[in-house]
Amino acid sequence: MPANSTESMSIREPGREVPVAGSYDVIVCGGGPAGLIAAVAAARNGAKTLLIERYGFVGGMSTSALVTPISEFRHFGKQHIGGVPFELLQRAAELGGADVTLESGNFPVNDEIMKLAAQRLLLESGVTLLYHSWFSDCVTDGDRITHVIVQNKAGRVAYQASVFVDCTGDADLVRAAGFPTTKSDVLQPATLWFQLGGVDTDALDYLFRDAVDGMLPVSQAIRGRLLELNEQGRIPIFGGPWINKFFHDGMVSINVLREATDASDPEWFTRTECSLRENLQLIIEVLRREFPEFRDCWLAKSGIQTGVRETHHIVGLYQLQRDDILVPKAFPDTVAKGAHVIDIHSSDSNEQDGLVVPRQEYNIPFRCLVPQGSINLVTAGRCLCADGPGFGSARVMATCMAMGQGAGTAAALGVKHGYSMSGMDFTQLRETLIEQGAVVDFDNVVNPKAPIEMTVYPAVDAY
Repeated sequence: MPANSTESMSIREPGREVPVAGSYDVIVCGGGPAGLIAAVAAARNGAKTLLIERYGFVGGMSTSALVTPISEFRHFGKQHIGGVPFELLQRAAELGGADVTLESGNFPVNDEIMKLAAQRLLLESGVTLLYHSWFSDCVTDGDRITHVIVQNKAGRVAYQASVFVDCTGDADLVRAAGFPTTKSDVLQPATLWFQLGGVDTDALDYLFRDAVDGMLPVSQAIRGRLLELNEQGRIPIFGGPWINKFFHDGMVSINVLREATDASDPEWFTRTECSLRENLQLIIEVLRREFPEFRDCWLAKSGIQTGVRETHHIVGLYQLQRDDILVPKAFPDTVAKGAHVIDIHSSDSNEQDGLVVPRQEYNIPFRCLVPQGSINLVTAGRCLCADGPGFGSARVMATCMAMGQGAGTAAALGVKHGYSMSGMDFTQLRETLIEQGAVVDFDNVVNPKAPIEMTVYPAVDAY
């Protein structure tokens, strides 16, 4: 067959022995905000824990993609996320790399400091780290996962565990194990964050004056001019721009570049990465030319990867829905709280859809994190089972961190007491989380004694 043939084909990979490099109680795949917190929680609850991460550091979107600040720990001044996630931010603050005093609960972080603070937290908690290792496949026995297979410079190696936590963001382990997932026909766009130096931040004071805590304001003057340029076809679709005053005078962190993509499609996502980096240079040139505050700016850093909002969702035991956000419920299996605005970014315009600010924090049930049919697999992070509005709020990093503490704690309890993830003791799980500083009370519920429907997520067309 010619080398340039487009005809579909396949090969059969030869069977081979894969060495088992270690055995653990809990294995967490993915060291992003949810994964690193899940690993700490599992280890602190007595589980021998391995964290597998593809980069040489942890933190995910907060470090590799430069997404800052981390939203949101407080809602209208009331803190609804505590425990291990807040401890991590406090540690970063002690190193000069975070501000946890802001009433908005949107805490800015220095990505380099976050890498160190998170690594220290993991190692001090007894977590074994495996960097530069990419989850590749898994071995199953019926509905139970027995091993994960990773690819790294040692080749293909396997690790055994009793319970697994999928924090890959894209439900990689869930899909490899054959459990159902869904994916929207229209995904929220990806964003390339970047940091600029040489900015006249004193002159930019007008941008921050009316913003809550001076964080992530949108300058209507800058946005208006960018809209004009977009309408003229001179710049692509954008968001915001949200300009975050960084930790030092003269530096800002910017969220403006967006593009429709599917990050689970490597070829498409590659084209997106290339396009966004070209557009980054274009936007910098526009800022220099159009706005005197940016005349002397220079690119300090861009994300190692583009920030991904959405790909696959698990088909869980419960689907978090819009009504659960707007009318909080006293779920007996509450493991985390969220409060972020329902924020659905459009892939084909400069706008955001369905913006609704919850009146109060809402409760996230553990069942949203458990794939249907699994015995010893739980998830945490943006692959949770949720409808569009539910996901539009719960996908943010602080909420994912809180889910991570819930998932990691459940995994350790499963090992210790022999619980399956679908047969978890909700009372023990919540009591353990409360003992360890997590906020999972029902103070936000008008009628906490109202009956809660405990049926599983209805059948869906999964693939």
